[in-house]
Formats: sequence, C-alpha cells, structure tokens
Amino acid sequence: MMPELLSFEAFGPYVKKQQIDFRVFEKSGLFLIHGKTGAGKTTVLDAMTYALFGESSGGGRGDIGAMRSNFAGDQQDTKVDFVFRANGRRYRFLREVRVRTKRNGEKELQASQNAFFENDARAFEPFFENPGIKNVRQKAEEILGLTYEQFRQVVLLPQGRFEQLLVADSAEKEKILVTLFKAERWQKITDWLCAQALELKHVRDGVEQSLQTVLRQYDCETKEELKTFLASQEEKLAEQEKNCADISAQLEAAEMALKNAQAVQGLFDEWEQAKKKEAAVSAQEEEIRGLEIQCARAQSAAQLLPARREAAALQKRWKEHEKKSDEAAAQIKSLRARLDEYMSMIGGHKKRLQQEQAKKVTEKNILEEKIEQAEKEYQRIFSAYMGDTAHMLAGMLEDGMACPVCGSVYHPSPAVELDVKTTEQDVLNVEERIQDLRKQATEKEREIFRVEQETEECEKGIRKLGFSQVVKQNCPQLPGRLKEILEEAERLLLEYKTVQDSQTFYQREAGKARNIFEEAITCFKTACAEKGFQTDEEFRAACLPEEETEAARQKIQDYYVTKKVAEESMRLLEEKLEGIVPVDIGPLEEEFNKKEREKKTAEAVLAEIKARIALLEKAADAVEEYARKLERSTSKFIELDQFSKLLRGSNGISLQRYVLGVMLTAIAEEANVLLKKVHDGRYQLYRSMEGAGRTRKVGLDLEVFDSYSGERRSVNSLSGGEKFLVALALSLGLSTVVQAQSGGIHIDALFIDEGFGSLDPSSIENALDVLACVRGGSKLIGIISHVQMLKENIETTIEVRKDRMGSDLIINC
Repeated sequence: MMPELLSFEAFGPYVKKQQIDFRVFEKSGLFLIHGKTGAGKTTVLDAMTYALFGESSGGGRGDIGAMRSNFAGDQQDTKVDFVFRANGRRYRFLREVRVRTKRNGEKELQASQNAFFENDARAFEPFFENPGIKNVRQKAEEILGLTYEQFRQVVLLPQGRFEQLLVADSAEKEKILVTLFKAERWQKITDWLCAQALELKHVRDGVEQSLQTVLRQYDCETKEELKTFLASQEEKLAEQEKNCADISAQLEAAEMALKNAQAVQGLFDEWEQAKKKEAAVSAQEEEIRGLEIQCARAQSAAQLLPARREAAALQKRWKEHEKKSDEAAAQIKSLRARLDEYMSMIGGHKKRLQQEQAKKVTEKNILEEKIEQAEKEYQRIFSAYMGDTAHMLAGMLEDGMACPVCGSVYHPSPAVELDVKTTEQDVLNVEERIQDLRKQATEKEREIFRVEQETEECEKGIRKLGFSQVVKQNCPQLPGRLKEILEEAERLLLEYKTVQDSQTFYQREAGKARNIFEEAITCFKTACAEKGFQTDEEFRAACLPEEETEAARQKIQDYYVTKKVAEESMRLLEEKLEGIVPVDIGPLEEEFNKKEREKKTAEAVLAEIKARIALLEKAADAVEEYARKLERSTSKFIELDQFSKLLRGSNGISLQRYVLGVMLTAIAEEANVLLKKVHDGRYQLYRSMEGAGRTRKVGLDLEVFDSYSGERRSVNSLSGGEKFLVALALSLGLSTVVQAQSGGIHIDALFIDEGFGSLDPSSIENALDVLACVRGGSKLIGIISHVQMLKENIETTIEVRKDRMGSDLIINC
C-alpha cells in the first residue's frame, strides 16, 4: 500500500481543510512530521486509519464522531478522504460526519462512509450502492490484506507499540506472518490431509466393524474359526444327503406297495359301482315301458294332429265370420242412432224455420199496413202543405201580374188560408218514415226468402235420408251448420248401407264355415276313435311337444345303451377279480405317509444345511474381502496419519509454523544487514528453538546475539533505545521479505509514531543510517517525532502548527 492523497477537515484539532500529497515525498522516501506536543501530529495517522477502518491509530479514541473538531461549527461537516495505491490500482476511502438538529433542539451526529475504485476512465466508482460500516471495513481489509490490528503492527506503528512485532510471542507472530505471507494455505493443506487421514480411519474402522459383524454372526473370532465351522457343515451335508437317499428308496417301495393295493381295491370299487349301476338301470325299466307307450300314443296323436288343426282352423274361420257379423250389427245400430239424431236435428230445425217463416210473414203484413197508413198520412199532409203554399203565393198576386203557377193575369179565385199550418219539414218527416218502413218490409221479404230456401233444403235432406221424421224436444239449433249437418248425414247414410251389406255377407259366410267345420270335426272324431282316443281330452293329453317326445325317445335309447354297458362292465370285472381277494390298504397308507414325512423332514434338514453352507461360503468370501480391504486401508491410513501428524506438528513444529520460521529467519537476516549499522554491529537477530521440543507453539521466538558478550539473550533484555533500533531494523526487514515473496502483500509505506526520544545522538544517527538504506525507490517512511536532531537531518517535513483556532499543516519538500 502506497498513500497518495490524504485530506481532512473539522477533524481533531484541524478545523480547516488539510491536504497531504504523499507523492512529493516519494523521491526522498523519508519525511518527518513534527510539531509541539498536542498539536495533532498523531492525528495525521489517525486520519488514515479512520478512513480505512473507522478507528484511530492508537485504538483508544472512539469512533470518528469522537474525532470531530470542537472548533468546527454545526454547518461544517467532518471529512476524511484517503487515496492510495495497492496492487497496481488506485482506491479512495471517504468518511463524513454531519450535525443534524432535531425538532426538540438536540444535536445529533450522522456518520457516513464509502469506498471507491478507479475505473478504466480514471474516475472513482463506488463499490457499494448502500455502503455500511462493516462492508467498507471489510473492503479495506480485502484490498490491503491486513486487519486493523495487523495494519498497526506492520505499516503504522503507533506510540508505545513500535517494538510489538519484536517482542511478540510465537503465537502472536504467527497470526501476523500468516496474513503477510498468505501462509494459511499450508495449514489448509495440513487440515485437508488430516481430514483425509480421518476419513481413511473411518473407512478402516467401518471395514473392521463389518468384518467383526460377519464373524460374530457365527460366534467366530477369526476367519480360521469360520473356515473350520464351514468344513464341519459340509461333513453334515454329506451325511444328510446319504440319509435322504435311503429314505427316498424306502418311500418308493412303500409307494409301489400302496399303488398295487389301491389298484386291487379300485377294481373291487368299480365292481361295486357297476353292480349299483346295474340295479339302478333295472329300477328304470317300468318307467321306460311307460315312456314307450307314451311315445306310441304321441305318434298316433301326431298323425291325427293335421286333421285336428284343420278343424280348429275351420272353427276359427266360422267364429271370425260370426264375430265380424256381430261387429257389423253393432256398428249398424250405432250408425242408425246417429242418423236418427241427425234426422231429429234436421226436423227440429225445419220446424223452427217454419215457425220463424210464419212469424216473419206476420211481421211483413204489419209493416205493409203501416206503409199504407203512412202513405195516406203523406197525402193529407202534402195537400195541406200545397194549400199553404198556394195561399202564400196568392198573397203575392196583384192585378195585371202573371200568376207564377198558371200565368194568368186575372186572379178571380185566390187560395184561402187553412186552419192547420203544415211545413215542408212535416212533409219530409212523413216521407222519411215511409222509406224506413219500406226498407224494413224489403228486409223481411229477404229473411222470408232465406227461411224458405233453408226449409226447402231441410225437406230435400229428409227425403234423401228416407227415414221417418222424429222431432225430439230441445233439439240443438243449427245456425250456419245446416249444410255441414246434411253432408255428415249423407256420409253416415252411405256408411250405414255399406255396413248393412257387410253384415249380410258375413252372416252368409259364417253359415257356410259352420257347415264345413261340422263335417271336419265329425271325420276327426271318427279317426280318434279308430286310434283309441275316446275323448278330445285323451287326444290332447297324448299330444306332446316335439322336444318332449324327442327327449323321451332319447331317454329310452340311453336306457338300453346304459343297460348293455352295465351288463358288459359287470362281466369284465368279474373276469378280472376271479381268484383275487380284497386287500386292507390302511396299514400301507400309514407306512407310506410315515416315510413321506420322514423324507420331508430329511429334505428340510438338508435344505437348512445347504442354506447354512451357502451363507457360510458367502460370509467366508466377505471375510476374505474385508480382510484384504482392512489390510489395504490400514496401510494407507497409517502412512497418511503419520504424514499428517508430521505436518500438523504433533511431535514437533507444524508445516505452517516451519514455513513461517523460514520466513522469520529471512526477515531476521534482512534485519541483521541493517543492524550492522547500529552500535557498530553489536546486535544480530536469531530465531530460537527452531524445530525443538514437542509443542507446536515454538519456533517463532527471537533472540539477540550480543557480540560484546558473545552470547544470545532474549530481545526483552534490550534497553528502550536498543529495542527501538532493533525493532526498526526488523520492520524494514519484514517489508523487504514480504515484497520479495511472490503473491505476498506489498508494504510500500511505514509510519513510525515517536520512539526516537529515548535515543541518544549516536543512536539517532544509527537509526538514520538504517533508514537511509531503504529510503527512496518504492519505499516511503514517515516519522512522527519532536526530536530536534531529526528535524536537522530530514529535509522533507510536515510541520504541525497550533494556535487558538486549531492546527494547520505546512509541507516542506
């Protein structure tokens, strides 16, 4: 890590913005930060550690809020901005503190932080969208490769802790060196090998447990005992196989004897069955005789059946004609009733028409009388009206003026005024009445004509039907339906005559069919008597369905066949059993069952022995395989376990500590080169107890060789000034070795806070000589001290000036 720019304001004693460009010190490689006590020299280093880790260089000043300047106003924010290079890239870490006033007037500090990297456009780009305290600190540790504590031990050496690396014990040095040299991989390798060894141990233990499990199943301790047990079971197998063979032979002999006895017994059983069957067949003889008679009568009945069927057909035809004749008679009766009803309706309608005609004629005569009277009245009123008109004209006549009626100029006898006055309206009223009466008379004449026409139609219909007219009471009226009724009556009359003809035909045909049937039934009865059927019931009883007759015939046939077979079987069995006596098979069956049980028991024992041998052979193979696996896994485990223990340092120093010991030796050698310039090379550093002892916590302790005494002694025995010089050389040697290691952490800058005050002028010169060896190039060393001799010998400085308004930095380069 090489610092480039550091700026801060309102931080510690610094109110105004201060900025340090460390690049101006790279040429000399060494610079001094000096000033009065309490001016704020260490605050410069605090700004770096606060920017990176959020803590002070000494670790006892609290968070960044505690470092806010007491001289800054509420409007001024506290800022720390640090830019540096690491691993070829530039980074920027920024922390700020703002003052916020709450509603109640209280002050509150709000801290923020962020981390940036320089992108390809040479602009700083943030790592996080929402940076937090934890992830910013972790990013600093990731970039630097150092924790906060390690950073204070190898880069920034605060007051009172400069010599910590020198006097730290092996465990503390190990933590520092592991990070610096990335030596954790050696521990990871060791841990991995130990894990592999443990896994092999588990495998070996599993194989051994499996082996013991198989042996314990058969109460054996070793595989030799298992083999002996297997051999004993094979001997039992041979004995049991011989026993099974003997029992099988005995079983075969018993089975043969039993089968022969069963065969003889089977013949006797067949003879008994045949005897019973013959008896059963003989018992059916009477039934068969009845069936034969039944079949003979059924055959005779079958011969007569056509004649019976013909007679039945003739009877059916006769009955059908009679039925149709009766149906026609019923239909005729129904039609006649309907025709009578229609005749009654037509007659009643005719009577009503005649009554209506007489009534309308009377009404017409009355109207004619009224018309005659009205015409007389009209003549009277019209004459009176003309007289009034003549009198009016007469009143207008003058002598010598022509009369408008006759044209005469003489008026000897003018019309006189009548007693009754008649107007023109009176005349019109009488005329209108006459016209109305005439219309009514004309309408009556039309109605009379219509009634006469309808009456004539009724008379024609009655004559056409030809039935006597019977008028019933309360006959329905037929307004507008007379034509429909007449047509329906004509249709019924036609149907009536047709049915009458059908009835006559069926009566005639029924008589013919009856005569034919009587002749046929007489012939059938004669034939039945000839065949032995005295009554029709006997004939019907003899008639059987074809299936039943065929079944009876088949039964008769089966009877004779069965009878013959039974007789033949009896004859053959009697021939076979001649001279043979029955055998008791009970003892033979008991002997056979006994031998069969013995064979099953022996076979079960044999199967059990075979199964046991199969399991033993499988177990023996498994034991052999487990033994081979156990041997191989034990060999691998012992080899890897011993090697992993060696690396872990179970009996000495671990691999990681050994590697770090080599690195510490290299660091001590580099430090010894620098120590040659201190006190005329009096002191040299050496690593103590390298590889000695059984504990793994050794090998990283340091001792100093004093050339004056010619002996080694603990570094803790050095004086304060001597410790400072030796620790300075060790820190510079550490930086050199770390950067020389491929993939190691680059420590390009070193900051030393005080420690020179304990040195005499000669020791200061020695310290400057040591620093002169590493200054310039890629190294940068910063010293904080108020020693005057350092100010006189170091040209590039940062002076801290303090007044009542705070401190300021003055750069001298």
